[in-house]
Amino acid sequence: MVPPTTDNLLLGRQLRCPEGALAKEVGAYIFASNRNMIERSIDCLPLLGAKQLLEIGFGNGAHLPYLFAKAPHIHYTGVERSKQMTMDATDLNHELVAQGKAVFLHTPTGNLPSLPHESFEVCFTVNTYYFITDLKAYFHEIYSLLRQGGSFVLGAISKQFAERMPFTKEVFTFYTPDQLRELLLLVGFTAFDLQTFTEEIPTKRGTAIERPFEVITVRK
Repeated sequence: MVPPTTDNLLLGRQLRCPEGALAKEVGAYIFASNRNMIERSIDCLPLLGAKQLLEIGFGNGAHLPYLFAKAPHIHYTGVERSKQMTMDATDLNHELVAQGKAVFLHTPTGNLPSLPHESFEVCFTVNTYYFITDLKAYFHEIYSLLRQGGSFVLGAISKQFAERMPFTKEVFTFYTPDQLRELLLLVGFTAFDLQTFTEEIPTKRGTAIERPFEVITVRK
């Protein structure tokens, strides 16, 4: 899919928080370009027996049918810094919202909202950690929201590849799996598991390149 703008710095800022006239297009672009990564991350979620699930950064929410096909019993809570994405995800998944199975929360500061501690058995996020200023503190917040034995799954593009992308020169900070492992273990997570994947993605020139990404799973 062609990016909604040729201005790479603008694209990077929009990927952090889709807003304004480009927001809907950016949301569609994010889902189209990252669908495989999102679905592989969902595949890694330990959903058996889980009742409450938290997702950080749901974009336009177009992946929820894939999630609910795997876990129709789950109650989903999503948090997102983009107001437009929150509205789009709510509209796109209006039946789940009406049934009380999903709620989409707007968190404009990018911080996690005030939620009861130890509320969720599973939390996951894909392509979001790059935008967090204090990642250790953020992981600590996620840890506090998980019940004992709960799992956190993080999907992300590999650091070496991501830093070569032209739109990541601002607002993005990347970490290696070892660096992420250190931060996650420091806040109390255990059972670090790393899965690596490679996918083909189209370029603006109509060719394809291989993009490596990782899915990390840890447990409280």
